[in-house]
Amino acid sequence: MNPHVKEAMDTLLKMFNEENLPKVAMAVFKGNDIPSDKWSFLNRILMYLNNTEDARGFKQWQQVGRYVKKDSKAFYILAPMFKKVIEEKTLEEKQILAGFKAVAVFRYEDTEGAPLIKENFKANIPFEFNSIIKELGLKIDAVRFNGAVYGSYNLNTKAIRLASPDIEVFLHELAHAVDDRLNGLKAGQQKDQEVIAEFSAAVIGHLMGYKIPFGNVKEYIEHYSFKELLSSLSRIEKVVTYVIERTGIKQPIPCFA
Repeated sequence: MNPHVKEAMDTLLKMFNEENLPKVAMAVFKGNDIPSDKWSFLNRILMYLNNTEDARGFKQWQQVGRYVKKDSKAFYILAPMFKKVIEEKTLEEKQILAGFKAVAVFRYEDTEGAPLIKENFKANIPFEFNSIIKELGLKIDAVRFNGAVYGSYNLNTKAIRLASPDIEVFLHELAHAVDDRLNGLKAGQQKDQEVIAEFSAAVIGHLMGYKIPFGNVKEYIEHYSFKELLSSLSRIEKVVTYVIERTGIKQPIPCFA
């Protein structure tokens, strides 16, 4: 027997242990809009017995912007294999089950990358930003991650599209909208505009007490150029001040100029 098939079968036998009964019960439920919803009941049991609520193949994770961590170990689900045979009496062709093959899948916990956004994802914007959103006439939409960008700001429709619940993504796009109101933006990803939005978002987030991954900010700005940052400090100060004044933060704004 294929060792991976045997491993899957051995795991299934564990479902008869009393401590695993809650996991077996969880496998009954679907409706999460994830690939495992289409799996057989036994394969969903395998998933829960491997201590995860979402498992996918290597390429399936890539399609949603996530990547399997180095040295992560797959577990295996069972895919049926069929073969065609001719019925002796009727001479009709039919398919019969010939066995199972093992298919490698990885747990969500063994991947990293983009947050998973479901169809019912809701952009929960902190109330402090309501007045700015109204003043700028912004529309906030939650969308699925498309494998490219986590957020966008449309110059024409004033719509912000978010494919991540992370506050820094919203702040980046909000900074674009404020910069557009104060200075006017050009279409496309202009170096100065991207640096202004990213650094402004980091400063705003810091002043408002949000946890901002500054390593990511540094890497983002390095991708464009620190020269752009140094030449845009005065414009950044205006964007930050605009936001802070409208969110009621009583902290002094640092002077960049």
